[in-house]
Amino acid sequence: MRISVVEALIFDLDDTLYPERSFVRSGFRAVASHIADIYGGDSNQLFQAMMATFETQGRYEAFPMLQKLFPDTPLPLSELIAVYRGHNPRICMFAGYPELLQRLALQYKLGIITDGLPEVQARKIDALGLRSVMDQIIYTWEYGPEKEKPHPFSFSLMLQSLRTNGGSAMYIGDNPVKDCKGAHGAGMLFAQVPGSFPAGDPPAVPDLETPDFVIGSLLQLPNILNQMS
Repeated sequence: MRISVVEALIFDLDDTLYPERSFVRSGFRAVASHIADIYGGDSNQLFQAMMATFETQGRYEAFPMLQKLFPDTPLPLSELIAVYRGHNPRICMFAGYPELLQRLALQYKLGIITDGLPEVQARKIDALGLRSVMDQIIYTWEYGPEKEKPHPFSFSLMLQSLRTNGGSAMYIGDNPVKDCKGAHGAGMLFAQVPGSFPAGDPPAVPDLETPDFVIGSLLQLPNILNQMS
């Protein structure tokens, strides 16, 4: 892949700029408080029960587990999901990342492409204070869930918005299938950072795409960029 000088850095959000596990914890705390206030029970015990289920069975089993704890009190699943998705998350970026992004913004155009419900992802963006440092943020589901990564639409849209081309851009993400395939499809370099796959989540499907770089932390990114310049 021929690459000119990198002008733009585009990032995935979940498990790339912050640990998604912290959003799960934040959401579970909100749900536990809601249940305790409306239906009774100890908020901390409910939270701990959800986290234990999350660790052993995955996040999608946490709410059915709560329903079993209240056999005589219907807990509508839709209500629990609404609280989880609608809460204002208490999350932080990985250590050193806010300062790094501030420095990178002085030299590069910055963007985010993220899947998921736009209103949920937007609250994460706000909680992390990312709006002020990003030139463009694209929520793929605003154009339909079928346009989520690795669909080329959001990658092409980002390049157009930043007024650059794939040969001058690098995408950084944790998913070697969705992120790498989407980035390479747009002609971008791809740098993979380690992600997390909680119990119960489907494993990544093997993919032919190979990352151009594999880094243990975003803090290593400046070294790669300096070597390329």
